[in-house]
Amino acid sequence: MLPITDTPQSEDATHPGRTLVTSHSFSFARREWIEASASLSQQFRVVAVDAPGHGEAQDIPGYTMAEMAAQFAATINELGLTDYVLVGHSMTGKIMQILASRAGAELGLAHPPAKLVLVTPTPLGREVGGRELRESLLASRRDRADAEKFVRDRTAVPLPQEVFDRSCEDYARMNRKAWDAWLNEGIYEDWTARAAPIDVETLVIVADHDPVWGLDMQRELTMPNLTHATIATVDSGHQVPMEAPQALAELITSFVAS
Repeated sequence: MLPITDTPQSEDATHPGRTLVTSHSFSFARREWIEASASLSQQFRVVAVDAPGHGEAQDIPGYTMAEMAAQFAATINELGLTDYVLVGHSMTGKIMQILASRAGAELGLAHPPAKLVLVTPTPLGREVGGRELRESLLASRRDRADAEKFVRDRTAVPLPQEVFDRSCEDYARMNRKAWDAWLNEGIYEDWTARAAPIDVETLVIVADHDPVWGLDMQRELTMPNLTHATIATVDSGHQVPMEAPQALAELITSFVAS
């Protein structure tokens, strides 16, 4: 089972029993959901999960899309979830799309999700960003200076110092093998034929100030694989859960509760 933070649902929630399974973007960790979970737990149980190689799962191997998705499936199964919503951010947005598709059952998921939320997601097919971005990341020394640059490059809203430091810590403790595996292999894995179309009702949340994974890219590469999806935008950079936790929580709550 992957490491989780289980935030219980408020006693006066209007949707008792529903769970959100959230995860994080590349090189961050489940702690990016701390602030948003505080609001989301007013209505839902929130289970935040570390992907293999990240956060407290830094020593857990298995970095292909299939291996990571299978470990998420096993974690969901072990928690006994039947009425839940998958919420993926960036890299784990690709994982959650795979799980929500017909491929989810093939990878061991016992019960499909009720809904799917994708926050600035990586598309099912090819990654974006270009060779220059990938090569600069592969050359990273992964020290504090690189951590600070990485976080600042992915945010448009200044983070509280505590959140910024926490993000840099998560960057630094990511497993180097997981880092290289995503940049050399994961971004090139194309799951379109195996997973699309995805029929689960989906909300795609796009950041207004995300220069790479923005609205045009999502319309071109993500939306065609979703048969029942809507798009919402938020005033944020790529790291929406940390930059705009309240706005994100409101969007998710409205969608999940509808």
